[in-house]
Amino acid sequence: MVFLELFSNNPEKLERKTGSFSAMHFSFALIGLQKLMDREFSCPCSPGFNAILISFIFFGPALLALTMMIFIQRPCRSSSSHCAGLFLLCLIPPSLWMFLLLFEGEYVACGLSHWEGDYVLDEELQIKWCKPTGVKDTRGNATDLRELTEKITFYSRFSALVLLTFLSVVVTAAVSCWDCRTRYLEHQEKQDKPSHLSESSIYGSEVELQRSV
Repeated sequence: MVFLELFSNNPEKLERKTGSFSAMHFSFALIGLQKLMDREFSCPCSPGFNAILISFIFFGPALLALTMMIFIQRPCRSSSSHCAGLFLLCLIPPSLWMFLLLFEGEYVACGLSHWEGDYVLDEELQIKWCKPTGVKDTRGNATDLRELTEKITFYSRFSALVLLTFLSVVVTAAVSCWDCRTRYLEHQEKQDKPSHLSESSIYGSEVELQRSV
């Protein structure tokens, strides 16, 4: 698996797999894009449109990064053992993008805001939220809606940490299994070599005896 070979200590393999580091380039680009969005993002605070906008923000860059990674790596052209590793490598930038948005919390809170208002910064809680305007919304007053936004932000950040933990466990397990499998195969090859040598030597001696006779 190419993804797991990146963790090897062989510099020659790393040089041959320079294309795999495109995941790192996309990851840095997505981090920069997310930082830029934090400065310019403003929730429209419009029921219905909030969810549509946040859905495009979540899945648009993630799908673009996944498409570009698949176009560069071409995992389906590789062997079955390398295909899984390359596809796992392609999932790193989209997963990072999802983690960044979830950990920010404000994007999910914006998408779940079901009331009209103005997008402001709460000085007390240090969170941005849709402060309701008017008295038409009967589903709760400003205090209840602010507490709801705070809870959504908390659960969004918590889900980001769960996602990060899950990805860390999966990658660690994959690397460990691949290393154990590689070491086992190398050990088997070392054990098979003496038997092959002995068989070839016995066969060679038999041929020499037949020739001498």
